Order: sequence, then structure tokens, then C-alpha cells
Amino acid sequence: MSLGEKIKMHRSQNGFSQEKVAELVGVSRQAVTKWELNQSAPSTANLITLAEIFKITLDDLVSGVNQYESNEKKGGVVKLVSAIILAFFGVLAAVTINNLNPIEIVYIFGVDILEVNFYRMIMNTAAGMAIIAAIVLFLLYKRGLNR
Repeated sequence: MSLGEKIKMHRSQNGFSQEKVAELVGVSRQAVTKWELNQSAPSTANLITLAEIFKITLDDLVSGVNQYESNEKKGGVVKLVSAIILAFFGVLAAVTINNLNPIEIVYIFGVDILEVNFYRMIMNTAAGMAIIAAIVLFLLYKRGLNR
């Protein structure tokens, strides 16, 4: 619940009009309207006064309020785009590196020698981890949408 919604709820529960709350706080009615519509936020001093008027603690008034709700929505989109980009590069790396086997049999002077290319092993592991990370990020994003 946003701060504006909480202010409006407590104002209504206490039977106050916006004009009465504005008068008690010492601000204009338009300021109270803006608070309730989340177009602006009351100062710390006004929050304390509102809590006193509504006979609640300041913590009750502001707890659970996230003033960055719109940023969270943007953050979800950023996470999704990040997961898609990470998946793309993970798949690209996996396709590119898939043709490179980390263990090869090398023929030197007619003798079979087993060669382990650690660079290729690391790159295969990195590509796999990128794909797994992208899947996990996507699943976390989808889980966040369902809440």
C-alpha cells in the first residue's frame, strides 16, 4: 500500500475531510490531495503530525510503504531484458564453443597423445553457467510477477 493510500485510509477511518486534515497539519487542501494521489510526499514533520492526528505511530503510517514502486516495475523490465541478453550470449557462446571439444587426441610423430585444453573447458563451463543464470533470472522474474 502506498503512502498516499495509507493517508487516505486513515483520514477516512477518522472521519476527517481533506480540508480538516490540511487545517490540522497546517498545509493547503491541495497538498493533502497530492499526498493521497502520490503526486508528492509530506515532509518528515508533516508525517509526524499526521501520525499524531490519526492516533497511530509513525511506523504504522509509513511501514510497508515503498516510495519507489514505479522503479520496482522498471526494475522488473530491466531484469527481464538482462535475462534475455544473458541467455542470448550464453546460447551464442555455447553454439560457438560446442564445436570445440576440450579433450582431443593429438598425433605427434605418429603417437596418440591425449590433450586437455583447459581454456576450452573453462569456456564450455562459462557458457553453461550463463545459460543456467539466464534461466534462473527468468524464473525469478516470473515468480515476482505472480506475487
